Amino acid sequence: MSPDARKAWAMACISASAAFLVGGYEFVRSTTASLFLEAFGSSAMPYAMTLVPVLMAVLIYLYGKVLSRLGPLKTLQLSFGLTALAFALAYAAVKSGSRTAVAALYVFAEAYIVILVEQFWAFIDSTLDPSKAKVYNGPILGGASLGPILAGTLLSRFAVSLGSETFILLSGAVLLPTAALAYAAYKLAGEPQPSAAEREGRLGAVHLRLILDTPVLLLIALVVSLSQVYATMTNLRLYQLLEVAIPLKDARSAYLGAFWTQCNAVAFLMQFVLTPLLLKRLPLKALLMGIPAIHAATALALLLHPSLGSAALALMLFKGLDYSVFRASKEVLYIPLSYDARYRAKQVVDAFNYRFSKGATAGLLSLVQSLLGVLPGWAYPAAALAAAAAWLAAAAPLGEQAPTAPKA
Repeated sequence: MSPDARKAWAMACISASAAFLVGGYEFVRSTTASLFLEAFGSSAMPYAMTLVPVLMAVLIYLYGKVLSRLGPLKTLQLSFGLTALAFALAYAAVKSGSRTAVAALYVFAEAYIVILVEQFWAFIDSTLDPSKAKVYNGPILGGASLGPILAGTLLSRFAVSLGSETFILLSGAVLLPTAALAYAAYKLAGEPQPSAAEREGRLGAVHLRLILDTPVLLLIALVVSLSQVYATMTNLRLYQLLEVAIPLKDARSAYLGAFWTQCNAVAFLMQFVLTPLLLKRLPLKALLMGIPAIHAATALALLLHPSLGSAALALMLFKGLDYSVFRASKEVLYIPLSYDARYRAKQVVDAFNYRFSKGATAGLLSLVQSLLGVLPGWAYPAAALAAAAAWLAAAAPLGEQAPTAPKA
């Protein structure tokens, strides 16, 4: 088999692996959100989100230490095993009626997925060159989206009959095929290797200095932060409106399952059709600026016409674009960078920063609520609109960072 063919098959395997991974996350995301709403109410969500960055900091540091000792493939496989164990223990605790377990699972579910997803993208960014990435990134995302589409459909149909808690256990079970397919991808394409200076984590478990010394990483971090401020505000507004519109737990789980299925279906179409076309026809700057411009428009619509439907539309467009055009475009920027940038700094820039920004936003909301009481509903889309405007401004210099040199 030729090297190009091996890479193509490796990308097919990693896409299929991601389908199982994100499908399992679909089970646990909707389930834990519904369980949390029943146990604590939507007003407590900002407090739980505040804890996510703390857990993420610990997990990413441990990931960096393990990566230094085991390398990318064994670290990924160990991550799968420990996550499956965590889900099994959480299932037992939630079934026993533990409200603490519900809160802990909600926090863990927000953390584990981004750490695993960034390990997948570190492998992809280390395997493909920029020209191949513009062709493969959209279909990789499209194949991966089949998992959550199917999972959301199953959840919407069977949440009431099987019970929400059952899907926690299923989230762990699907990590078995996830691990097998990821292993095959690594064996086909080869395991990425650090430079001599980067071996065994000599420059640090997460190599934070690299972020400060690399302008493109700082710009990506800023854009990711602003995108998560937007996402947090629209997400919380959706849950506020959902709590009022659908008060029953299992019915909410079913609604959320159907909603996320629709999000993934929209992303699926964007990934296979829109993303490759746009990456080929338009410069990165146009893509990276056009995305926040769209979000500013939907935030304005939610501000002027508040409803469950307008909130769902705003979040659906965000997730659809985030899972397709934005992700595929942003990953191209990592390809010329070093091993440590892709496997270590990326966990901070894209994973920790992703959840820290969400948690920091939630923490600020918690503080404001403790001082002023529950915020009016219009405050959330207003803040989302401001975040989208700032994101648009930050995207301009980021778009100038398209790869022009060979991969390090």
